Order: sequence, then structure tokens, then C-alpha cells
Amino acid sequence: MSARAAAFAGLRVVLVAAFNPRYHRSGRALARALTELGCEVRPCEERLRGLNAVLRRPLATRLGALLRRARADLVLVFKGTKLEPADVAELKERFGARWVNWFPDDPHELGVSLALGPAYDYLFTHDSSSLERHRRAGTRAAYLAFGCDPAYHRPLDGGARWRAPLVFVGSRDRARERVVQELAGLGLVAWGPGWPNGPAYGDDFVRVLSGATVGLNIHQHFGEGGDPARYGSGANMRVFELAAIGTPQLSDARGDIVRHFTPDREIVLYGSAAELRERAWWLLEDDAARRSLAAAARGRALREHTWRHRLEELLTVALR
Repeated sequence: MSARAAAFAGLRVVLVAAFNPRYHRSGRALARALTELGCEVRPCEERLRGLNAVLRRPLATRLGALLRRARADLVLVFKGTKLEPADVAELKERFGARWVNWFPDDPHELGVSLALGPAYDYLFTHDSSSLERHRRAGTRAAYLAFGCDPAYHRPLDGGARWRAPLVFVGSRDRARERVVQELAGLGLVAWGPGWPNGPAYGDDFVRVLSGATVGLNIHQHFGEGGDPARYGSGANMRVFELAAIGTPQLSDARGDIVRHFTPDREIVLYGSAAELRERAWWLLEDDAARRSLAAAARGRALREHTWRHRLEELLTVALR
């Protein structure tokens, strides 16, 4: 544990997130990272599940009961659209603690995060282009990139079934369809909601990304057919997941990516569909370049970009 992380030993944290191990792995990964930093973590399931669904107990009621049983030093809410600002204000008044929101959907849902932000002591966003809007709305906002979970995002050979020259994993929309069409004939296989293969979950998700000769990343609203106002600059989770898994990555050049990976050394970026096709051809043909990219990106992801790195940064900023 670093000297800075040692300051968090014994910190009582309530983590509000989704904890389904199949569909929502980030909640458990964040809880584990906080525990590794020495925090005492109590999870609060964001969704209505089991008996809570039967009894229709809303999140604010369940969270209040949890805080009443044992107070917290920090309440960390991952997204938190099921908590109204008035709920946060009331719970803060009753139970104290520092309240932090880590909002993962800027700028796609910027209107939502702008409404939520002022209720919290801090809001973290992975999209630096959204920061000024949050600050003008009266929110103490800070930039915090996504990360990876080394225990989950690791090389995993699933055999011939999962291998493909180019793989894209993400939801289907009009803008992404147009980009995918540019790669016709290059052996691209797409996974995710709306694509013929459907989504891949759990270790199948890792096998899909591990089996790619090249992993394709297309951020939402990129290029023709997308919404420029909602494109933003933040690097999505796939940037860090592909790096940690050790798959060479070809991504659209969102502005914040270069904060974390060096272009043409750890990641290959494209700015248009035509450039994408050219760079895809190059990567598919150059084995040495792919091996070098994959090794460099994986090394950097494990050194600098795990969820534990992110939580240490968040706690340092939020508690100062």
C-alpha cells in the first residue's frame, strides 16, 4: 500500500452501485478496490431486487436504513439516477458524511448529471469536456477516467470459436453501423445489443476481446450519423479493458485518450472512416506492430489504470 493510500485505512464507505456479477461487474470491482485500499465497505444495491422489489422499497429508503445502522465517512454513488437531489440533501442532513457521485454517462446524459451534481460534495466525470458545464451549474466537479479490473480483464484464450480478425463490442446504433460498414471484407465481427451475435457477458466478454486480432473501439456519436454535441472527449471503458486484456486497439481519437495511452505506441487512433480502414489494414498485416502495441498497453494499464488507481485518486480529491 502506498503512503497516500495508507491514509484511507479504516475509512467507512457506503458504495451505491449495481452489483450483478453477470451484467454489472463495475460495482464489485469498485468495492474490491476500496477494500484493497483499507476501507470498510458496505454495498448498497442500486436496483430493486428480491424482497426489496416485492416491498417496493426505493433506494433512498434502503440507503437511509443502511446509514442508520452504522454511519459512514463517505457515501460513493456510481451514477445514482435513482436518487433524487432532494433525497441526497435529506440523507446528508440526517447522517452527515461526505457524498460523492461518480457519473459514467457524460456527455450522453449531461442534463441528468447537471441536475444531480449540485447535491453532492463532489462529482467525478470521465469526460473532461463536461467539466466547465458542471462548474457553471454550481458543482464541485473533477475529471476521473475509467479503469480496468486485472482479475477480470486478462488474456483468456477461448479457442477458435472466439477468434476473429477485427472485433467490435458495443451497442448498435446508426453511427456505429456506418463505421462498421467501412470495414466490409476485413472479417469484422460485432457483439452487443442490436447486433446479430447479441451481447457477450462474463468470461465470454473477455474471450471475445481476447480472440480479436485487433480490437475496434467506436465511441458513441462518432462520425456521420452521430450527435456532435453528445460526442464529448472521454475515453470509454473499452479503452482500458482492451488494454488490460492485451488486445491491440484501434479507436476513434477521443480527446482524453492521449492522457492515458500514447498513440502509435500503446493505441492506434483514427479520425475518419477512411483513416480507420487504412489503419485496420496496416494492423492486420503487421504482426510485430500488434505485439508491441498490446504489450505496451497492457503494461501501462496494469501500472496506472486499474480501478484501485482510480479509487485512490478519487478519495484523495474528495476527502481533502
